[in-house]
Amino acid sequence: MVALALTQITVARRSALSRDVRGRKTVKARAAVKVAASSDLKFDDDWKKSSVPVHLASLFGWVVPSASPCPAFENNASLFQVFSDRIGANLANFPQGPAADDKIWLYMLTWHMGLFACMMFGQIGVQARKQGYFN
Repeated sequence: MVALALTQITVARRSALSRDVRGRKTVKARAAVKVAASSDLKFDDDWKKSSVPVHLASLFGWVVPSASPCPAFENNASLFQVFSDRIGANLANFPQGPAADDKIWLYMLTWHMGLFACMMFGQIGVQARKQGYFN
């Protein structure tokens, strides 16, 4: 817990140089400045404010498009289909893992980046609506 810190800082600044009657320069000093830190400022432990329905909706919201046919893959397959096929093919060789040049790494990275992007943007949208950013 941050202790209450009260510090008085007296700052003498040269706000303006002026000349008195005899032609000498005079310096004007400003008033003292008080700086105080409040002890009631605490870090919000639930900073992401995640909710299960948002995660479930974003999972559904990513699985459906990733299961849609895509002309980028062989036989107009979907990302989810080719990823699942590669998982099955690698599980057939179970004790030995996938090679470094296996396509499963590309499919896994692409599928999970899409999923986490949906989850993040979904959470941002729901929290923004709750906090009144949208009408």
